Amino acid sequence: MKLIRRLLMLGCSVVAMLILVILVSGIFLPSQWDAKATATSSLSPQELWPLISDFHRWNEWIGWDDEIYGVRSIKIEGEAATTGHNYSWSSQGSNGSLTITRAEQNVGIWYSGAIESDSPNAEGSITIEVLSDGSSKIIWSDKGDLPPLTGLLAMWLNSSLGAKFAEDLHRLSQLEPSDSGGR
Repeated sequence: MKLIRRLLMLGCSVVAMLILVILVSGIFLPSQWDAKATATSSLSPQELWPLISDFHRWNEWIGWDDEIYGVRSIKIEGEAATTGHNYSWSSQGSNGSLTITRAEQNVGIWYSGAIESDSPNAEGSITIEVLSDGSSKIIWSDKGDLPPLTGLLAMWLNSSLGAKFAEDLHRLSQLEPSDSGGR
């Protein structure tokens, strides 16, 4: 009986220590994320532009996992490639919106995001650079803030967003030139 009691006490101590480590690290780690991914594509900036600047076209290259996040409903408003063009989604496991704040034809878009929030908490960009061999480098950058005490979550979000962006940009870079024209 004493052995069982000691094992229970040890188990409770380990759990309490683990909770303490999580709380303390949440306090001291920054609650911001800053994710970035790049890809190279044989598509020209002119061919990539309609794919990144028109949220109606994002379903051609953005992945979504229904099993993890649930089936999403999407609402797209505003004119493509202009300030105010908005993409919002909601599902059982995720919700948010992106709104273009700046768009430069064949160069990139900049956006404000409300990720798992009703108010803006993120900003980012998807830009295109022409490389010396004529190919295009696509760069997706995104940064934002989580509530205080969420440092561990911010670390996880940083790495998972970077991986997600890399996966999506890979799909975008693999599109054929004929895929980039029209809806």
